[in-house]
Amino acid sequence: MALLKKSALHEKIRKTSGFDHDVNIRNFSTRELLAEKREADRKHATYDIFLSHSSEDAIYIKALRDELVDAGFSVYVDWIEDPQLDRSAVTKKTAVVLRNRMKSCKSLLYVTSTAAKKSIWMPWELGYMDSRTNSRIAIAPIVDDGQEHNDFKGQEYLGLYPYLDKTGNSFYIHESRRVYVGFRRWFEGADPTAQT
Repeated sequence: MALLKKSALHEKIRKTSGFDHDVNIRNFSTRELLAEKREADRKHATYDIFLSHSSEDAIYIKALRDELVDAGFSVYVDWIEDPQLDRSAVTKKTAVVLRNRMKSCKSLLYVTSTAAKKSIWMPWELGYMDSRTNSRIAIAPIVDDGQEHNDFKGQEYLGLYPYLDKTGNSFYIHESRRVYVGFRRWFEGADPTAQT
């Protein structure tokens, strides 16, 4: 049995860091520990909303995410929280990360747009979240300026879900133009079809 030797520990961290001076080693160690903590926090984070979207809509997604965060919700966006992912191709590694993230999210907003039709991940994300019990799913249509707010009719299976809109500074979940509920109430379990 041997006690821990300062010289052996110092040599190990010197080799790991690539630095010879204690100040540099200490700074390296601090940065490394902070990076490890951030990574651990990200891996174990829970979110209110999983924002399913096309990467081509990144500018709009960032703005929508910021508005939802300002409204008091935590929002998962893959390229913000997990920038190491390659979503340009379907891989098992990316699928595992996204599946674990969806398990840690309470709801999914499916951001439909012209670009969303080309997404290889979005239908999979929607199907996964739909299969989970107690998942809250809504469609968030991004439309061109000047498009009237009529009842949103999602194509095919998107028509199965209520949709999100923003009026003034408030978000709402609509079953139809006249049947809706505030977003926070919906998020907490209210059903827009039960509203009068």
